[in-house]
Amino acid sequence: MSYPLNKEKFDISLRFWLERFFYSKLMGLTAHRVKDKGEFAQIIQDIQSGGRNSINEIKAICKRARKIGLLGINTYANPLFIFYEYCMKLGFEDMREIHTENVQEFLSIYTTNLSLTTIRNYQFALTNFFDFVQKHNTIENGASHVYTMDIAFASRSVNHVLPDFLTEEELSRFLKSLKSYDLHQKHVNTSVRLRNQLIILMIIYSGARVSEILEIGYKDISLEGDYYVLRLRGKGNKIRVVFILRTLIEQYYNEWKVIRNSIPNVTDDMQFFINKKFRVPAQSYIYTIIETLLASAGIRKAKNGAHLLRHSFATMLYNKSKDLILVQESLGHSSVDTSRIYTHFDNKRLKHAANVVSDINKE
Repeated sequence: MSYPLNKEKFDISLRFWLERFFYSKLMGLTAHRVKDKGEFAQIIQDIQSGGRNSINEIKAICKRARKIGLLGINTYANPLFIFYEYCMKLGFEDMREIHTENVQEFLSIYTTNLSLTTIRNYQFALTNFFDFVQKHNTIENGASHVYTMDIAFASRSVNHVLPDFLTEEELSRFLKSLKSYDLHQKHVNTSVRLRNQLIILMIIYSGARVSEILEIGYKDISLEGDYYVLRLRGKGNKIRVVFILRTLIEQYYNEWKVIRNSIPNVTDDMQFFINKKFRVPAQSYIYTIIETLLASAGIRKAKNGAHLLRHSFATMLYNKSKDLILVQESLGHSSVDTSRIYTHFDNKRLKHAANVVSDINKE
């Protein structure tokens, strides 16, 4: 379906195309995790204001979509919202005034010091957006405005900052802090505390992302001998299986299972970690709890976040196994090159390299 390229004002035009683009993505993204169909239908309605929604209202709609389970929406949302603000500063009056040079300039300004992966994500989002506008816009006499967005995709090397991780001693302190769960938070009853403890334990012992554990279904957890088997849905809706030793989480798992099954009208088709309204905790909520627990354990890192637990799992797994393929499969990386960063923490190998070089002096 085609739409006029320009509205009465440039800001309305750009917001209109952002709305149409996000609408197409909402309809195209896999919605298997979406349980609240009513909210999903309302989001679809709200994103079709014809550009009358403010940019903050569009942001809020995308956040609602992300919250109900449409994980891929953030891939496009964050770069495009920043690009919108950039266009407002440039003072365009017509959608045809946006050229490749403007996009390249935006990327050079706003992606400085970002990781290569994030830079490519920005490029991907902008390329997709202008491809969409080009396919669906009309101008005079039924013609379309062509956006020749020849965006040079990043191929330069960047300085990768090695991820922080917990040592075994620090991890032991964190687990002790998690067990005591002394957060001084209001409205945290026994069931909420137990649920949060189990979520974090699963993250620690599986190396899973917070989103993967929060979205796991009741039927995605099974018992196989001495191990719990977790079927996780990672990025790109890829399924992988991880194992957790039964003794590490059994007490928490059994107690939470009893609490969950006591919720009126709960079914086995729902997600495992839900409240009485069948809602899953927000990722930001779990992030805050983990950061608070790290602080209470006296642990300070450059990035004291939830991903620290995933990095700790991966580092320990590689150091004990020396198996990069195992790290790749356990973490759900699409390429072993992504997992290779954890070889930098192999001190025994690095010491061996130092000893090899020292032989030159002997000779």
